Amino acid sequence: MNKYFCSIPWVHLRLDSSYEGSTGVSPCCKFYYEEWDTINPDNHVNDGILPALNTAPFQDIRRDMLAGKRVDGCVNCYSDEISGNSSMRLDTNASYPLPVDELNLEYLHTKFIEVSLDNTCNLECKMCSSFNSTKLRRRDELLGDYVHPNSSFDPDLLDELDLNSVEYIKMVGGEPLLSKNHLPFLQKFPDPTKLSLLYNTNATIIPEGPAKDIMASAKDLNFIISCDGIYKYNDYQRWGSDFETIISNAETLRNSFDNIKWFTFLNTFTLLNLNNYSETIEWFKQHNLKTFSNWGEGALSIEHAPDWYEEWILKHNDSPEVRAYFDSRTQRKYDPKKWARAIDLIKISDRMYGTRLEDYNPELAEQLHKHNSNMF
Repeated sequence: MNKYFCSIPWVHLRLDSSYEGSTGVSPCCKFYYEEWDTINPDNHVNDGILPALNTAPFQDIRRDMLAGKRVDGCVNCYSDEISGNSSMRLDTNASYPLPVDELNLEYLHTKFIEVSLDNTCNLECKMCSSFNSTKLRRRDELLGDYVHPNSSFDPDLLDELDLNSVEYIKMVGGEPLLSKNHLPFLQKFPDPTKLSLLYNTNATIIPEGPAKDIMASAKDLNFIISCDGIYKYNDYQRWGSDFETIISNAETLRNSFDNIKWFTFLNTFTLLNLNNYSETIEWFKQHNLKTFSNWGEGALSIEHAPDWYEEWILKHNDSPEVRAYFDSRTQRKYDPKKWARAIDLIKISDRMYGTRLEDYNPELAEQLHKHNSNMF
């Protein structure tokens, strides 16, 4: 098998939202979103899910993979592999091996679904936007960003698919356990005992009622608990959350089901909390809690940070993962305009929430004062 092949474009259905709030599709959660917006600006399922999965952008990706060509949007998996870690590409190839010589450019069948049920969320994470959280509309308006409308996935869209072949479902949000579509979506599948369910959740909602019953009847249940570093580093970036409450609620979730296969935390690192990387990894290790890392994109990405920021981070947080964030994804290059935008986001958020960066991440605040005299 060639080093760029991935089975995902043939067996995976990822349903998310367009900028207008309608349902769209994309290759997977790891595919670089800016690249997907560029090659597939007309993203919708107006003609059905299957036609959307066989448009030219999808077929081009399949063609390149079969030919052993690098796919630009797959940079996140390539970077994980360069760091010596596993990747979604490698994991999916192992879980869903395909006869490469028999494949063509058409979508094959649905084994794995990832769905954003809607953008309803009860947190205001700074690296996020109103695209994934309805609570961030006011902030996006103050930033002069596009304010995304309500988005909602209609479970009836699945009626055109043979759902008997589905083995694995990943639910994201917004916050999936808060979504009104959660139960109707689960009820679409004829035999939940054949399903592995994965929830990417912020651990603010404990399931109950019929939804909990279906979750408990699944073949297995898996959780990714989102957090953004430890203690105040998390609380500042993941606004509306409390780190100790996340840990406590995660334990309640773990004890609510007997069919949990795996349970892990996902720490998202951005400009705001990357200096807490080493301490975060060590904290989870000391508490025997599994964790892996997500690398922030957009306004708070390190890709546009100045040289001093990289030097400062690596002085205390040098690791293959962190180096890959700087070097392997988008090749960090200082962009004064984008850096100024990140500073504006910090300023506007602090005014909006009545906070001060120095009360949550004094080390970063000190460096920004040192290198940006007009920061505050």
